[in-house]
Amino acid sequence: MSDVLDENGLQLKDLETLRTELEDNFKSIYGSDINLEPNSPDGQLVNIFAQAGADLREMLQQLNTNFDPDQAEGVVLDQRVAINNIQRAGGTYTQTPINITTDRALNLIGLDSESATLNPDIPGLYTIKDDSGTEFYLLSSYSFVGASTESLTFRAAEIGDIQVQVNTITTPVEVVPGVTDINNPSGATVQGVDEEPDITLKIRRKQSTSISAVGFLDSMEAALFSLDGVTTAIVNENNTGIVDADGTQPKTIWAIVEGGDSDEIGATIYAKKSSGSGMRGAQVVSVPRTGGGTFSAKFDRPTNVNLYIKFTLELPGGVYDEDFIKAQIVENIIWGVGADAVASTITTFVQSLNANYQITDMEVSDDDITYVQILAPGGKEERFVNDITRITIS
Repeated sequence: MSDVLDENGLQLKDLETLRTELEDNFKSIYGSDINLEPNSPDGQLVNIFAQAGADLREMLQQLNTNFDPDQAEGVVLDQRVAINNIQRAGGTYTQTPINITTDRALNLIGLDSESATLNPDIPGLYTIKDDSGTEFYLLSSYSFVGASTESLTFRAAEIGDIQVQVNTITTPVEVVPGVTDINNPSGATVQGVDEEPDITLKIRRKQSTSISAVGFLDSMEAALFSLDGVTTAIVNENNTGIVDADGTQPKTIWAIVEGGDSDEIGATIYAKKSSGSGMRGAQVVSVPRTGGGTFSAKFDRPTNVNLYIKFTLELPGGVYDEDFIKAQIVENIIWGVGADAVASTITTFVQSLNANYQITDMEVSDDDITYVQILAPGGKEERFVNDITRITIS
């Protein structure tokens, strides 16, 4: 077998083939009686060369695979989806109010300081941490004129879904003379979100490729998916002359969108909606019309439904990290609006974490009582959501 890149794709020699070819070449040079046992010097040299060749081919395989946006990961995936005018939704920072008590006049440096903006690690940036060591930066510099207690806004040092527990942010990273007490009597006022995971970005890219579709429903749905912050969307239509089973009026569309800016969603519906069709939804956005006046765009946000997951997992000869597996499921498996929760989807994903996992009895439920393989939502506006507290691994 040779290394080949043709109409059938990339085909590469495996480690065993490389080792056999090297052994044959060594024998043709030094004679068939050369000692190539694994514990011999020449045998070890053959293994080193073969492994080096296999490593290079693995890198080549990964490079070739990354040209497929459905298989690319991380930064490479960002480059691939950009071809479809799609960008990964970035994470945001958690913000929380914290009471700072002083016994004198003093200045605290915040992120609004020019030097702090350029480098948050500069000496002087007022930083505190919670009981688990998570750090928070003072958002805006503040000058105390004397002894007082002020509620100041702090921002998490790390981007993403940083949780804030009441009365846990009490410790300064560096002691500032005059600060006598630190405490957060309330939770976050702005909850940060994690950067969009690869699997969600891939789903959005696939759906966005319908943006130029002939059917206006597909085109509208794809356009909604291309908006920043939109994680899932669906556009339903009742094209009959009577109210349908979902309660949608005749000749009416029903757009359901998770995430994204409401004004941008409204403008997209205005741009893509066919004339003569009504709209359904509790969210109403006034969109300026090019010829004057406004257009009232209607849509709904999804209704989240708690999903319960349970399965049996074994790792022969090893120990698995249950918390890690649960966190990966929550982070990477995102159910669409009106979409079924399919147990096999979870099985396939968990199996991708470790090929040696033995997974059985995978089931899902919406009430933690009746478990099934495929669970349909109660309505087209419903969306199943995962949480680590609702995942049971036995």
